Amino acid sequence: MQASDFDLEKLYAIFESSITTKIDKKKYNQFLVAYSGGSDSTALLYFANKMAKKCKIKIRAIHVNHNLNADSVNWENHCKYFCKKLNIPIIIKSINIVLKPGESIEERAREERYRVISSHADSKTIMMTAHHANDQSETFLYQLLRGSGVKGLSAMPDFKKILNGYHSRPFLNTSKNTLMELVNFKELKYVIDNSNDNTKFSRNYIRKEILPKIKEKWPSYSSTISRAANNLADADKLNRDLAEIDIQSFLLSDDNKISTSIKNLDDYRFNNVIRFWIMKNNFRMPSLEQIYSIYLNVLNAGNDKTPFFSCSEYQIRRHNEYIEIMKPLKKHDSSKIYNWKFGENLVIPNLSVNLSWKNLEERLGYNLNKDVEVKFREDGKNIEFSKNKNLKDYMRENKIPPWKRDRTLLIYIDEELKIIWD
Repeated sequence: MQASDFDLEKLYAIFESSITTKIDKKKYNQFLVAYSGGSDSTALLYFANKMAKKCKIKIRAIHVNHNLNADSVNWENHCKYFCKKLNIPIIIKSINIVLKPGESIEERAREERYRVISSHADSKTIMMTAHHANDQSETFLYQLLRGSGVKGLSAMPDFKKILNGYHSRPFLNTSKNTLMELVNFKELKYVIDNSNDNTKFSRNYIRKEILPKIKEKWPSYSSTISRAANNLADADKLNRDLAEIDIQSFLLSDDNKISTSIKNLDDYRFNNVIRFWIMKNNFRMPSLEQIYSIYLNVLNAGNDKTPFFSCSEYQIRRHNEYIEIMKPLKKHDSSKIYNWKFGENLVIPNLSVNLSWKNLEERLGYNLNKDVEVKFREDGKNIEFSKNKNLKDYMRENKIPPWKRDRTLLIYIDEELKIIWD
C-alpha cells in the first residue's frame, strides 16, 4: 500500500480489502482496536471506525497503560478524549510489569499488552494492531540478531486466527510515512512517545540507527524484507505440516505425552517435532539449547533415573516409555492432612484440586453424610491398601508416575483408606 501521492480513498479501499479478502463477514461482528494514542494507532482507529460504520458492526478501542512513562496518564486521557469525540467506546487497562531476572522490559510489556487486549475479545472479534511495513523490517532484523529460526524470521502475519477471534494487521504493507500523511491530512491529533528515541532498547536502536543506513543503500528494503519474511512463513508452514505427520507416530492418548522413541528421529526432525509438541501444549517455543537439554538429559538419561527438564513456563518429565509436559509443580507438603467437610468442596490450590461432594459419592458408589480425611503418601512410609497389597505396589502397577505419587489423594473414612484418587 505504498504510494507516492497521498490518496485517502485508495488507502481506505486497500485497508478494507485486507480484512474482507481474508475472512467471511459471518465470522466476525466486532472490531477491537489496540489504541496507544500514537500516530499509527490513530490512523488505524480512524479507518477501523470508518469501516465499522459502513459495515454496521460494533467497534471498541482498548488502551493499555503500562505505567512506564511519566506521561502515561496524559496519554490515557488523550485516548479517552479522542474516542469520545469519535463516539467510540474505549476500554482503559492499567498494568504494572514485574520483571524476573534476565527478562526484557520490551518483551514483557508486549506480552502483557497482548494478554490484556485478547482477554476482551471473543470468537467473533477481529483484534487490530497498527503494525506497518517498517515494523515488519524492524521485527525481522530483531529476530535475526537474536538467532531466531524460521518461525521467528517469518516475522508478523497480516491476518491470523488466534485463541479469541482473529488478529489483523491491516497496515503491514503500508509505510510509516503513508500513515503520517493520513493523520496529517485528516488533522488527527496524536501523542508522541519520547521513549521511542531511546536507543538503549533494541528495537529503537534498529529503527533509529540501523534501518536508516540500510535505506541509504537499499531504498526498497522494506518490501524486500517483507518478501523474505513471507517466504520464511511458507517454510514455517511446511515445518509444521511435517511435524504434524511425524508426531502421529509418537503422540499418546493425551496431547501432553509422547513416546520416548521420538529420540530416534534424525536431529532436524526431532527438533522440529519437539518445538511443535511444546507449542501444541500452549507453551513458548524452546531454544535450540533447551531442545538439546531435553534430548540429552531427559530422553537419554539412564533407565534407573526419573529425569526432568524445567524452565519458568513448564516442565518435561520422563516415566516408563513416555515424556510428559506440564506446568511447573508447586510445593506440596505430603504430611499435611485435610478435612473434607460433609457437603462441601475440597479445594487444594497448589494441587489444582477442586472436587465436589458429589464427585466423592460417585467414586464411592453410595451417599455419605460425614466428613472424610484426605492424606498423601509420604516418602519412606508404606501403607497397606489390602491384605496382599501395599500402596507402593498399587501405584507401581497402575503406572502412576513418581512425581504424582505423593500428590495422589488418599481418601479415609473412619480411619480406613477407601479411595486412591488417581
